[in-house]
Parts: sequence; structure tokens; C-alpha cells
Amino acid sequence: MDLFAAMTQRRSARAYLNQAVARADIEDIIRYAGLAPSAINLQPWEYVVTYGEEKDRLVRRLTRAAAERQISCGSGASKPLPDKYLRRTRQAFQVMEPHFSKLGIPFNQFVEAGSCSFYGAPVAIIVTIDRVFPQIRYLDLGLSVAYLLLAAQAKGLATCPIGLITAYAAEMAEELSIPAEKEIALAIALGYADETSPANGFKTGREELSEILTWYE
Repeated sequence: MDLFAAMTQRRSARAYLNQAVARADIEDIIRYAGLAPSAINLQPWEYVVTYGEEKDRLVRRLTRAAAERQISCGSGASKPLPDKYLRRTRQAFQVMEPHFSKLGIPFNQFVEAGSCSFYGAPVAIIVTIDRVFPQIRYLDLGLSVAYLLLAAQAKGLATCPIGLITAYAAEMAEELSIPAEKEIALAIALGYADETSPANGFKTGREELSEILTWYE
């Protein structure tokens, strides 16, 4: 697949087929993620992959934790968001709501439960970074994740980055034996999208170039 086509066509999938992903494809995707640039070649990203019974055991653990704590999704901002960001969120919800209404599940409930189950994807990827690094190294981590998402798209696979699940980082670390010096930054669902599901029946919009670009000349 052409790179620009992968960038244009990619969207987050929230429903997956019960179809296994070849280990070789997963390793290829992680290999491409490792090609991302990083400051002084630190390559601070690390990936933990789980599937099959191990992933199912993790989902059961996360589901129990969610029932006890009820973490809701949000921006995580420490201050009220400026209007332009709120507008983008409202527009996205307007696109998504008709599709989620077909599922008969409130949006927040769907996202919260879906996050803990990786939306039914056969593969869950946990993204970690050593706690020794400052926050700015998250930029490197984000570059690597972007490479991963596009590599998966190029292979015909679907993904969904999941941030809410980091609220259960302690449970994930214990279940997957992730060392205490590693911080869980993100989870990614990986698999083949179920294109018949309403959960995958939309693509959220993006701002015009004039909204994100400033020229000085």
C-alpha cells in the first residue's frame, strides 16, 4: 500500500473479526515501528505483545478492575480546554453517535468496556517506556507508535490506540510481568476489522490546513 494511501485511509477500528494475526506480521509491524527517529538514537520504545489465552486472562483482569473503579474517558487536560478543541470533540461525537446508537450501548459504556477488552481484537500491544526518561521522550514514543499504526494499515490490519487503559497500568504490569521501571504509556488493539459492525462505520474528520498551519514569510 502506498504510504499516503495508508495515512489517508487509516482509522481506529473498534470491532474485530475472530481471525488470528500471523506472528510474522506482528513482528514485521514492530520492526517497522523500531525504524522511527529518536533523539540521539535512544530508541526509548518497548512493546509487549499478548494474544490467545494470555490476552483473554488479561482482559478478565482488566474487566474486574473496571467494575471496581469505573474510569471514564476524557482529554486528561488539567485545565478547561479552549473552544476549538471542544468543537472538534463535539463534531467527532456527532459523526460517531448514529453508528453507536445502532449497537444499543451508551457511547461511554462502549468505550470503557471496549478499552478493557481491546475491542475484541485478537492481539493487544502494550507500549512502554523506561521511567528514567523525561516526558519529552514521549515524542519519540509517539513517532514509533505512528510508524506501527501505518505499518499495520499497509498490511491490511486494523488498529486502535487505547489510552484509557493506562488507568489500569498496575494490573497490566502484574499480569504481564512488566518491570516496575517501565511505564505503560499506551495500548494498541490489532487485528482484522469487522467492517459489518456499526462501530467501524465512520471516519472522524480532520481540520483544514489553515487551522493547523501558520506561515511566516
